[in-house]
Amino acid sequence: MAAERPYRIVQYLNQFYAGIGGEDFALTAPYGQDGPAGPGRLLEASSKGAINVVGTVACGDNKFVEDPGALDEILALIKAYAPDALVAGPAFLAGRYGEACTEVCRKVKENLCIPVITGLAPEHPAIERFRRDIPIVLTGANGADMKNSLPVMGGIIVKTLKGEGLSEAEESVLVKRGLKKNVSMEQTAAVRAVEMLLKKYRGEPFETEIPIPVNETVTPAPANTETPLGIALVTDGGLMYRGNPERMPSGRCERFYEIDIANHDRLSKDELDAHHFGYDTRYVAEDPNRLVPLDAARAYEREGRLVVHPVVYATAGAGAAMEHAANIGRGIAQKLIDAGIRAAILTST
Repeated sequence: MAAERPYRIVQYLNQFYAGIGGEDFALTAPYGQDGPAGPGRLLEASSKGAINVVGTVACGDNKFVEDPGALDEILALIKAYAPDALVAGPAFLAGRYGEACTEVCRKVKENLCIPVITGLAPEHPAIERFRRDIPIVLTGANGADMKNSLPVMGGIIVKTLKGEGLSEAEESVLVKRGLKKNVSMEQTAAVRAVEMLLKKYRGEPFETEIPIPVNETVTPAPANTETPLGIALVTDGGLMYRGNPERMPSGRCERFYEIDIANHDRLSKDELDAHHFGYDTRYVAEDPNRLVPLDAARAYEREGRLVVHPVVYATAGAGAAMEHAANIGRGIAQKLIDAGIRAAILTST
């Protein structure tokens, strides 16, 4: 009996993992190269002959998010290899790269009708947007987890191509897609619904079959009509003093810090920098006012329309856990309340 041929896989990578370079090459246009590049060699080797990476398609992170035509170019490059499946990334917690991997997977799935898979850290914001559309493996936060996550992604895609079921361990690392499965019940839906209603009426415990998500609601504050208006500048874009004396991490922060602007008409690149792993910080490093518009706020202050609070509150918002983000928000809000400030401009990335 002839041995089964390995599956033809195309891998999508950004400019860094494709081996081109870092942020200086983030505008690299989409291109394809035959065979594996970078982590593609691990993907092949860990599959024990089941995977043949016939091509690598890469694109710079900035090129993907700034050029609306990049996605169609990437699709055409992938299609040219006639692959059995696509493996994108993994992108871990990288913001632009993760957006690209998920968008490419969805586009390929819809247009080429082949299996796809990618990998993201649990905190990545793209998960909630794409979890229902594509399979996403939960990974670590950075490339140190490549040796663990990529072989798992390869194993899942091979089993998908073979039509085999996944193991419990493989199911546990996949993001739950919220898909409903048909099952047979002894009682009809009408009977079960009436039983639940009667239990609720009698005050007895019951469990609904369709849990309703509960989202926190925030009542909008009343409009502030003060003139001049006291206002604070707040950012989660990683603004910091040059050299990072506060030792703030570039993401997954649990605290915020203060930047004194009392005697500044604008923010200076000689004093301030940006420390954030979720976006290209070079443009903020060139001019911090692009992130926190102190220069514009001072102009309004000179017109008598604003009074600018003498402190900027800053943190790095990438991958922050919900409880930490809530604590940071409460902490900044209390600072503003104590200072008598009732309005703020919050800038992000």
